[in-house]
Amino acid sequence: MIYTNETRSRIRHRLSVCVLLALLTLSVFVPVSAQPQGHEVLLKRLKALEQRVIELETTTVLSDPETSVKRIEVFVDENGIEHDRQVPNSQRVVTYQRERVFRRQTINEKIEEALTDAERRSVQVNVDAAIVLQSVQQSRGANTPAAGSTYQLASTDLYFTAGLAQNTLFFADIVGLSGTPQDADVEELAQTNGYGARLVKQNDLSLREAWLMTELWSQQLSLIIGRVDLTNYFDANAAANDETTQFLSDALVNNPALGLSENGAGMALVYDPKGVFVIKLGYQQSTDAATNLSDSLYRLVELGYRANPFRLGEGNYRGWYRQDNTGSGLSAYGISFDQKLTASTTVFSRYGANEVEGDSDDDIHYSLGVRFNNGLGFNPEDAWGIAYASSDFTSDDKEHLLEAYYNLRITEKLQFSFHLAYLTEKTAESETISYIVPGTRLQASF
Repeated sequence: MIYTNETRSRIRHRLSVCVLLALLTLSVFVPVSAQPQGHEVLLKRLKALEQRVIELETTTVLSDPETSVKRIEVFVDENGIEHDRQVPNSQRVVTYQRERVFRRQTINEKIEEALTDAERRSVQVNVDAAIVLQSVQQSRGANTPAAGSTYQLASTDLYFTAGLAQNTLFFADIVGLSGTPQDADVEELAQTNGYGARLVKQNDLSLREAWLMTELWSQQLSLIIGRVDLTNYFDANAAANDETTQFLSDALVNNPALGLSENGAGMALVYDPKGVFVIKLGYQQSTDAATNLSDSLYRLVELGYRANPFRLGEGNYRGWYRQDNTGSGLSAYGISFDQKLTASTTVFSRYGANEVEGDSDDDIHYSLGVRFNNGLGFNPEDAWGIAYASSDFTSDDKEHLLEAYYNLRITEKLQFSFHLAYLTEKTAESETISYIVPGTRLQASF
């Protein structure tokens, strides 16, 4: 509520008059024998009123003066003089009056407002750290260096976020990776540890992302430009898209047909009118070995559709197409969906095909699986799932992957998950080799 200084003075004056009149009335009309009791009642009420005033003064503050614009009606006579009421030969005129006022706020409101303003102006830092431990047991084929070996990979992401203006955000991600992934020993076509997909060398520290995002057209259009990771915006999936909390194998994080092996300078444009359709466009540098963007241009377009078929729950259906000019204009396409069957059960599937230079056939990749959460575990916030992925290459290499995981949420910021993968590799030059890969993942976010 807004009070002017003049209004507050009137209120104090009227309260004083009311209290004085009450005392006079009580002393005149109350019998002498009853006056002590009446005085006690009045004193109690006055004490309660005094306590209320004390609480008001201790829990509220006056903000800085603010300018308030008030609509008023006046009556202007034929001589141009204004009156607050109708006079002969006057006309009603609507005008606006400014006045300096103080707004009374509680101390909690004032503190919350100050903290919100400070948060909006400051840089926020978040940490996402994980330790993945896996062992490899070979179940089929001639022994490889991976048989009976144990591998560990540690990853830490430092996220920096700053609000620069209204609906404008700056974001940076510095990632540190260290460890011994099993890729070199297993010689797998797809990685059973998605963290390793970002590992260039051991003990590596790099700037993974750094971009500026602004939202336009009532926040329906998002523009992200800088050093980007297009997999954050394309080929998304509610049940299989995050190696930190969901499936660990890289073939179940994104479709291998995307063919994006590293981040680079680029841009993403997302048009989401909060309806059933979402349109996305993006490009980025596809290799750090290129001397200019024109020779390493990776382009993506995606159309998404939200639905609720048969009132089962929310479903997301996507189709994408990409081109990469680092080879001979290679292209790929894919479709994916995730659909809730119940509030606790989500099914998903992906399919993709990518062109191969010098070959008329395409590499084919697909996956499917199911995730359970929202109470279908030991704890209400636990999640678990099982999925299958297959890759069929034009070189006659084949890969089949089956993975199951259980993600145990220990606290709001700490999770521990168990993983079990069964991987079968068949290459044109060698016999079929199979691996059983159990593992654990400890992940903390704060």
